[in-house]
Amino acid sequence: MTPSAQILLDACGYAVLAINPANGLIVASNMECEHLLGYSQASLIGQPIADIEIGLHDLFFWEEVRQGSTTSVSAVQSEYRHENGSLITVQKTVRCIPTEKGLLCVLSVHDVSSAKRLEDETARSSSLLAATLESTHDGILVTDLDGKVRNFNQRIHAIWQWQPTDNGISLFTHMAEQQQDPAGFLHWLDTIYQDPNHSDQLECPLKDGRVLELTSTPQLLKNQAIGRLITMHDISELKSIEEELRLARDAAQAANRAKSDFLSHMSHELRTPLNAILGFAQLLETETDPTAHELGSYIAKAGWHLLELINEVLDLASIDAGKMKLRIEPVDLTLVIQDCCELTRHLASVKQIHLAEPHLPQNRFMAQVDARRLKQMLLNLISNAIKYNRSGGQVEITITAADETHWRLMVSDTGNGISASDQALLFQPFSRVGAHQLEIEGTGIGLAFTRKLAHLMSGEVGMDSTLGQGSRFWIDLPCAIMQMQPSLENSELKTHTLLYIEDDLLSQQLLARIIAHHRPSYLFLQASDAASGLALAISAEPDLILLDMHLPDASGAAVLEQLGKGENTRQIPVMALSGDAGEEEIAHATKIGFDGYLSKPVRLDSTLALIDKMLMGKKPKRL
Repeated sequence: MTPSAQILLDACGYAVLAINPANGLIVASNMECEHLLGYSQASLIGQPIADIEIGLHDLFFWEEVRQGSTTSVSAVQSEYRHENGSLITVQKTVRCIPTEKGLLCVLSVHDVSSAKRLEDETARSSSLLAATLESTHDGILVTDLDGKVRNFNQRIHAIWQWQPTDNGISLFTHMAEQQQDPAGFLHWLDTIYQDPNHSDQLECPLKDGRVLELTSTPQLLKNQAIGRLITMHDISELKSIEEELRLARDAAQAANRAKSDFLSHMSHELRTPLNAILGFAQLLETETDPTAHELGSYIAKAGWHLLELINEVLDLASIDAGKMKLRIEPVDLTLVIQDCCELTRHLASVKQIHLAEPHLPQNRFMAQVDARRLKQMLLNLISNAIKYNRSGGQVEITITAADETHWRLMVSDTGNGISASDQALLFQPFSRVGAHQLEIEGTGIGLAFTRKLAHLMSGEVGMDSTLGQGSRFWIDLPCAIMQMQPSLENSELKTHTLLYIEDDLLSQQLLARIIAHHRPSYLFLQASDAASGLALAISAEPDLILLDMHLPDASGAAVLEQLGKGENTRQIPVMALSGDAGEEEIAHATKIGFDGYLSKPVRLDSTLALIDKMLMGKKPKRL
């Protein structure tokens, strides 16, 4: 090749190779070839082109050139081998030029490796995007900022039964036609396309019963909105489950209301006749005639046992219905233990059991509990420890720290113990275990009730037992900060007038007898309905009104309201005396203005004490 021709090759700006088609040898190259392939120009001369071009189609091409059947190709992609062994993707153009010495093939070669890599990366990204779009069960739609469809997955077809068109708005029209609220859907579209950066969600009930959740977010490129992405999620099953849960919730609430109504009704219906039974039994016990006294004692014992069973059953049902309300406050466990020991000392003496009352400091063991319910729980444990003990045995009560936040109140006995099989049944309602269950009076509810009460007070009940040695029952209760309670002062009883408004004849006679025998200085007035009771309250201006909550012509609440309107009656304290003993009824009565509350059947001593305190002008606590 002449020097001038070489200069032209070097100046052209791209790699050029000249090939002898007869033998496929390189006869000339320029400097760009050296830069592209790494070979020096001298080493390329005389080298077969097949050593550089590695594609099979390149081999066939030069065979065709040698045979004279192919002359030129343009912009063909091929792979060349670099001098270091790596491969380079190139694009070549071949021109076959006649010369004085015969045909000469000139190759113009461009490095397109970077473009090829970019193309491959783009293809992989597109493949990944397509796979991602199709892998989800949701419909995915991509539009431009004007709402024209740019991309979507196959779920769009399945959800909407839609085939693509050139006009993207037709898809939205098709979607609107299938919805129960097409106007609301179209308004939502207007909203999201008015602001390119707006994100929003819409729940779409369809005419065929399905429910879709549409979520729209902007498509961003370098923090600039260039389009909009809309995902479509079928929530029909979820909405169906929500509806089932709603119906179940409503049914459960209705059942709870029915249970509460039943408990309230049963409490009233059972306590009213028991009020008469126990009241007259207590009056008989005060008689001097031995026979009357003995009969009264028998009736009272059976009646109080029946009342205990009624109370425990109703209390247990109240807890299960979620209706029991507790008054949680700091309580001195020492005082509770002292009260319970005092109440059970006679039972221990009769059973010949030594009740070891602990000598504990006051204000040291404070628990955050309901004092009345705790006393009920502890009495249950102590009485069980006495009743199920052996003659000459012992009951011990201790307080220790269960952990950093709870006191453990434990009742230990020296009885026969409880077997492992019986222990598994202890806290089940109406379950009475052990060989003595037919000999010892009980309901089989106490331990189940005690455990549920403990749970309501963020505590726990547990036990362990050893056959032949005894049992240990404990209650873990949350600790509290000490708070001192004010003491009540005593005062002299004075003559007062009482008005009792009650439609039940036996209840009237009972209270009349109680007042006559134990408070003869009190003037006792009676009325059988609301109208006569109000008239008597206005004319007599009593010092205290005892009012039944269920009168034939009005409710107790209505009578209280009328008393509050009277100029001469609004200052008279009114105490409810009713068979409704539920926490909610009592709380409601207090809320609407009753000054006190007595539940039937009444206890002689506590009823008189409460009446006395009311007449002394002191607002009592519930007994």
